[in-house]
Amino acid sequence: MSENKPKILVVSDLHLGSLDSERKLFIQFLKRVINGEFGSDLQAFIILGDFIDLCTDLPRTLLKRKKTQEIFNLLLELKDKLKLVFLLGNHEIPVTRDYDEKFERRKKKFLNKFKHTKFNELFGSELYYQYLLLKKYDNEDMLLAYNSREQLENNPIKKMTIEGLDLDSDYRCFMAHGYQFESEVYRFFGAQLWKSLITSDKFEVKETYDYFWNQIIKNGRKIKPIRFEDMKEELAKLKRKPIKSVDTAFSGLNILEFNFLKSSMRVMKKWYRVSKPAYFLNEIKEFLEDDDYDFSKINHVVYGHSHYKEVSYATINNQQVEVINDGSWQHMQPSYVEICSKGKMYLRTVANNITPS
Repeated sequence: MSENKPKILVVSDLHLGSLDSERKLFIQFLKRVINGEFGSDLQAFIILGDFIDLCTDLPRTLLKRKKTQEIFNLLLELKDKLKLVFLLGNHEIPVTRDYDEKFERRKKKFLNKFKHTKFNELFGSELYYQYLLLKKYDNEDMLLAYNSREQLENNPIKKMTIEGLDLDSDYRCFMAHGYQFESEVYRFFGAQLWKSLITSDKFEVKETYDYFWNQIIKNGRKIKPIRFEDMKEELAKLKRKPIKSVDTAFSGLNILEFNFLKSSMRVMKKWYRVSKPAYFLNEIKEFLEDDDYDFSKINHVVYGHSHYKEVSYATINNQQVEVINDGSWQHMQPSYVEICSKGKMYLRTVANNITPS
């Protein structure tokens, strides 16, 4: 097997169902994977959460979208060739309170939303987890899946052998979506809003959040001047729909609900301003040095969530830890991580596949 060909590909944060999701580029990427452009050594494809955005869309409308259907069909094809693994993110399940203790129930609720659809094969419980750990296990190179920190690192609920990695005995690569690395303060405020959106069955509420988060905040625009009518007019242009059609879609949203969502987004804007790599690096250090768990052997971390692709290094548990944020497929040039022989990782961009220096 070739040492510089990936054994594992890792992506995250496609946010299917939201504005500016790079669906076309992801379709092209999946076709490249299926067609063998990454070589015959490739054995696993990991999606680290927020693949679907239930804060901005409903399952019944999401599944009607042609690009979504094409992506799901490609993933079904890929699933026949590779090990396909999903972690769940904060735009897919609520993450309030004790997210470990509640994960199994929340996962089940998420999967049930897609259970009786033609894509139900993509929503089997055996595909979805909260954490992954890549390490030597029983003298084999394995990708191990977990749903709580208590299970790490000796009680995996699924074991997947990866041939040809040739990992050192002390190699540990920990993977999570990244909401687990939020500070308690920001997770308290953010998680409440994310939960209310995920559980809402009002499309117009989700659409309002989608507009403010992905069109206003992510583009550096001011929230305060935006009026209800301004939002509807801009959405009509963005979606190339008649204004009457947009008015009808928002007929169930009153001005009080609009203003409440608008004020909530001002809190989210403050979170967005601080959620830079340095902030998460500090929180990752705190997470891995938690006295209640023994994460002292972890020397690599891959996560998503923040939408800032970066390779960093930090001293955690008295050793150097490589920390990679794999970026996103929204609002930026899409990126992904290749894991090759010896567990060496490369952060790639879709356009040119240049390894960051």
